[in-house]
Amino acid sequence: MKATNTAGYEAPIGLTADPVVFTLLDGRLCVLLARRLEEPQRGLFSLPGGFVGASESPSETAERKLREKTGVGSVHLEQLRTYADPSRDPRGWLPSIAYMALVRPETLPEDGPAEREASWHPVDRLPELALDHATIVDDGIWRLHARVADKVWFVRKALALLPEPFTLKQAQLLYEALRGEVVDAANFRRDMRATGLLEDTGSQRSEGPGRPGRLYRRV
Repeated sequence: MKATNTAGYEAPIGLTADPVVFTLLDGRLCVLLARRLEEPQRGLFSLPGGFVGASESPSETAERKLREKTGVGSVHLEQLRTYADPSRDPRGWLPSIAYMALVRPETLPEDGPAEREASWHPVDRLPELALDHATIVDDGIWRLHARVADKVWFVRKALALLPEPFTLKQAQLLYEALRGEVVDAANFRRDMRATGLLEDTGSQRSEGPGRPGRLYRRV
């Protein structure tokens, strides 16, 4: 179904907003999903989004729906892209604006809406997703890989996943998990220090055999 505007052109029947929220859990990249309680495809897992309200911006809707469906509070959302294929939703021409966020796993509260079954899912073992949400998740992963490659963005945004202080080895393991590739340790440490965004605490922590690792915090 499509609507017709006053100029006589076919128009979308509405607009939705979908947050793609990632975390690192047990060393694996995961995405936040929730059960659909509404048609179409009721019962399938999907991104926790919904219809944009008349007095809201799409980003405000993404935050509201994330809170209502998962219990996750305010997060920094970065616009991912717009999905506007007229056939993406069986209800009609219903574009969606997707947003991406990166949070700690404990951001998801244990007392969220029980019927939604909001939970973290490894991106390499996703259940069947409603609508075109599998495509949106794939695009989010691609964007995350690209953003993490920017070491300044990695320090400012992604390193918030680590409790402070942390070692550069911990930072490298996080980087590799989010980037999806192994990197040279010496080059990584050099690039991290070159950002000027890390402060050496002067303390060290043992990480097994070998020299203890120096501890850093973000500035």
